[in-house]
Amino acid sequence: MCIRETAILMVSFGTTHLDALERSITATERAVAERFPEYPVYRAFLNAAVIRSLKERHALQVDNVAEALARMEEDGCKKAVIQPTLLLRGAEYELLVREAQQTGMQVSTGRPLLENAQDCEILASIIIEENPLQEGEALVLMGHGTEYEANAVYHRLQDLFEEKDYPAFICTVGGIPSFQDTAKRLAHRKVCRARLLPLMLVAGSHARNDMAGGRSSLLAAVREAGILPEPVFRGLGESRSVQALYAERVNSLSKDLKINTVVVK
Repeated sequence: MCIRETAILMVSFGTTHLDALERSITATERAVAERFPEYPVYRAFLNAAVIRSLKERHALQVDNVAEALARMEEDGCKKAVIQPTLLLRGAEYELLVREAQQTGMQVSTGRPLLENAQDCEILASIIIEENPLQEGEALVLMGHGTEYEANAVYHRLQDLFEEKDYPAFICTVGGIPSFQDTAKRLAHRKVCRARLLPLMLVAGSHARNDMAGGRSSLLAAVREAGILPEPVFRGLGESRSVQALYAERVNSLSKDLKINTVVVK
């Protein structure tokens, strides 16, 4: 029997949309599992309401962080590589760090997707490569937004798109830039069509409601500016290149913990 001392815990905010869960979260977890086939990969969600809804509506049980870490300990793990699929170092990331400190295992927690200038440069290049645009068309990326300093990465991404002369505009659900501000910028640039894309791991509730919903949505703001909106329900987690970024973060963490295997005969 071969006992693994170390396991990988992938932590996501979560979503109640099963199709989006499969295409983004599960796909990212699968990419990590394929990169490290010798180590078990566990799942945890951060949002209690999402966990409860999945259980009640779909009979799908997902652990929170504390439950997943306890399960890993019960399974004999002594070291945990914890990689969040979060984009920013905001409130959810701080919650994860606090939860990770409560376990008796040796843990190493990875960085969110966007934390520094290099992270932004890499993601901007991926977005540009995966979203070729036609003349008169622009890309509008809708992020969640945060009151934390991490919100500055949205502005850094916007600067990068401008430096690369790529017509992408970033707005946020609950912060700055707003939907209306972005719609005005599109009109000023005389854009005819705008492709709307969530700057989020998952194209879930925010994409369906805030991006492409009713009168207060991004779609409505763009349409009111006289621009034809085209919503695209594709989360960042569906990109193989983004999945590879998370796998590489796990790789860096595994080196820190010096992953090894204990063989019991």
